[in-house]
Amino acid sequence: MTATIRVSSGSLYDYVVIGEHPKADNGFDNAYDTIHPGNLNADMGEPYISTVIPQPKWKPAMRELKGDVRSPAKNQQWQLVISSSLAKGTPLTLELQAEGSSLPPALKLILIDKKNIDLRQGEYVFPAPGPGKTTTFFITAEQP
Repeated sequence: MTATIRVSSGSLYDYVVIGEHPKADNGFDNAYDTIHPGNLNADMGEPYISTVIPQPKWKPAMRELKGDVRSPAKNQQWQLVISSSLAKGTPLTLELQAEGSSLPPALKLILIDKKNIDLRQGEYVFPAPGPGKTTTFFITAEQP
């Protein structure tokens, strides 16, 4: 199972990849996990969106992931932390990208916010937190 989650506003976007693989483990795995490389636009003072999967208990260089693939389980949950340079309240769209995603038909992929949103059914629009702030969501994958 692989899911590419994209957060965007107009032509500005960032994404993360979550997934499961029988050979992956739940710690950092060079073969399946990807460290977030930073955000070049932010470093250059340009508008940006940043989406990361935090791992605060891991070594400092591995605390923010771009891709997190784990060993298969009936229920998995990933935390996403989103920041941007956009003004507070600017609409951001979070969606599952068909390209780069491979999901079993019966798998449920749920975004947890004030309510549960089925990411296979469409996009979710939420307000940008504003510069220097973050928004946190959890995404759950449920196997039948």
